This record gives sequence, structure tokens and C-alpha cells, in this order.
Amino acid sequence: MKAIYDEIGIDYSVMRRTDPKIAEQLHTELEGATRIVNIGAGTGSYEPADIDLVAVEPSAEMISQRKKDSHPVKQAFAEKLPFEDKTFSHAMTILSMHHWKDRKSAFKEINRVTTEKFVAITWDLKAEPFWLTRDYFPEIYDEDISIFPSLDELNEHFDNVQMKPLLIPEDCIDGFLAAFWKRPKAYLSSQVRQSISSFSKIEKLDEGLQKLKNDLKSGLWEKNNREILESSNLDVGYKLITANLTNK
Repeated sequence: MKAIYDEIGIDYSVMRRTDPKIAEQLHTELEGATRIVNIGAGTGSYEPADIDLVAVEPSAEMISQRKKDSHPVKQAFAEKLPFEDKTFSHAMTILSMHHWKDRKSAFKEINRVTTEKFVAITWDLKAEPFWLTRDYFPEIYDEDISIFPSLDELNEHFDNVQMKPLLIPEDCIDGFLAAFWKRPKAYLSSQVRQSISSFSKIEKLDEGLQKLKNDLKSGLWEKNNREILESSNLDVGYKLITANLTNK
């Protein structure tokens, strides 16, 4: 299999960093972990520093951008984890499942190598599009519906699956798709878009960008999104998933 971020991950670590407010929400669910496998680990964002952890990342480009003092990393895919059975207490993954080619095999592997809990950040298929994908890039929303896992899919492979909103702060420093929900000018930056895989799949990118640029200049964007401008954080459909392992 080919790792997508070998092509689009240049300078990824500049824009994609651990946001402390998101980390706090995530790390609460990892309390009690004795050893963690972080699947689709990228450059190492959100990895707890004080817990034994091994990262798994298929992209050599991503691995090259990990800090020298970060946790050890194995170059491998989620579908074939290079570990013995029941090696970890917890498995985690951050906005990675939609890139897995064979999630059934990946979920089977997670159950094989992990004994207690699976924690993930993903996106809810039932979420409404936020302004970026509603007004400027609806093809991103359509694509996401086709590639992200559903709650029913997760329930097929794990026990006691729980889903809660992941609130995105207005000053989020992790540059994923909805991180700039209150800073629309950011999406006009090619550096910002380079670190968001969704933009690499859009055929008519210039059309949406020009529309956004025009709406910012005319004040239409602010008029259409006035209701969110007073918010300090927002639920834009990202979810924090926790699940028990089946160990079948």
C-alpha cells in the first residue's frame, strides 16, 4: 500500500501540532493506560509523554518529521501491526481511520494487540456540514461521508462504543480541516491547505477559494456566520470515540 502523506505531508509538522485543549479531552480517556499503540501516528501529535507508547506510521515523510525525543515508531500500516498479541493496554488513533484501506482488518489487528481500550478521534457521518464544506467545498463533505467509519461499523468490531463531541477551540493550533472555523482567511493559505488531506482531492479548488475570498471582502461570510462568532469553541462534527476491546 502507498502512504498518502509521503506525497502531501511536506512540512506537515509546521501546521499540525498538538492543541492543548484537544489533548486534554483526549488524554482524559487514556487515563490508566500502561502501554499505548498510536496508529497512524504522523509526526507524533497528542502522544502522552509520560506513558509507554509505540507509534505506528506508514509514511516515511511523517516519520522523518517526528522529534528526536519522541516515542519510538514502527513503519507499518494499521492493517498489519508488527506486534505480538496483547502487547498494549490501549490503542489510539487521531483522524486516521478514514485513510485505512481495509478497516475490517485494522480493527481486527487492534483487538489482537490491545487488551483494554480503543480511543479515537474521528468525524461523525451524521454531522451537518460547517460553513467551509457547506458554502465553498461541498465535495469535501460528500467525500467525508464516503470514507469515515460509521458508529454502526465501530459497533461491529468493538464493545461498549461511546461517542462524545470533540470541541474545537477558536484558537486551535492543530491545522486540521475545521481548525480555522473562526479564522476563515487561513484557508486561503496554501501552507494551511497543504496539511489538510481533503484539499488534495478537490478538482475545482480555485472556484471555492475565489468564492470565499469574495465573501470575506464583501462581508457576506461574516453575515452568514454571525451566530458562531461569539463562540469560543465549536462542535463541528468531530467525535471522541472510546470502546472496549472484544479480544475475539
